[in-house]
Amino acid sequence: MYKIQFIFITLFLLLFLFGEASAELAYIDPATNLSVLDQVTSMFAGKVKSWQNIIQSAAERLFWTLVLISMVWTFGMMLLRKADIGDFFAEFTRFIIFTGFYFWLLTNAVSGHNIAGTIIASMQQLGNSAAGLPGNTSYSSIMNTGVLIWNQATSNLTLMQPIDSLIAIIISLIILIVIAVIAVNMLLLLISSWVLLYAGIFFLGFGGARWTSDIAINYFKTVLGVGIQLFVMLLIVGIGSDLLSSFYAKMGKNVLNYEELAVMLIFTIAFFVLISRLPLLLAGIITG
Repeated sequence: MYKIQFIFITLFLLLFLFGEASAELAYIDPATNLSVLDQVTSMFAGKVKSWQNIIQSAAERLFWTLVLISMVWTFGMMLLRKADIGDFFAEFTRFIIFTGFYFWLLTNAVSGHNIAGTIIASMQQLGNSAAGLPGNTSYSSIMNTGVLIWNQATSNLTLMQPIDSLIAIIISLIILIVIAVIAVNMLLLLISSWVLLYAGIFFLGFGGARWTSDIAINYFKTVLGVGIQLFVMLLIVGIGSDLLSSFYAKMGKNVLNYEELAVMLIFTIAFFVLISRLPLLLAGIITG
């Protein structure tokens, strides 16, 4: 009997410490009004933006190198076949338009008109609006319900019902872990979009030649694919957050109701599977 109580107390302490660590992820700093996850995102975005000048300079060098090679090959072949002046000016016009268009894409991808950044931001805003989420969605907000469920479970522990309390704690812990993984997946997707925006500028340098211009177009297709993933993920999160909140409201203080906890657990697992698969499925329409 004493061994069972000792094991129960030990598990309680470990789970309580884990709950404190998880709650820190959802903590909002009053000075910045940002959660820990949002602060990580902001700091990462600031660091990634510092890559722009270096990578864009390298992309421009690659671009003009390919332009020179393409120009020598194109007009060299015209000289060899002794093309007339009309063909020369027609080809020269096409060459100038092609080169100017891809150089405009290179210089305006993340600066100037910020084409790539606008694609990501537009899809994110569309997802927020359709799902009824705030304009600046906090990616740790989805953890709030999980933390509330956990706190409810730990605050209602009783040594009078050690087995029931332990089962409720374990189910609540699994729910919290699944929700934390969902929040981290959202964070990783957002960070991936920042890396793609600024590190991917280099691939726009391949737009300097017709033979490699598809690589530059694929950059924008990939950006749109990531935007679609953010859009779909926000739609699913909007539904999931509402349902989790309603489940928590129905649960109330009775965390020993295993039926309600089991329903919530099954929903969070289904929620995680949807978050993992559905965005990639729809983004495949763009990227193939």
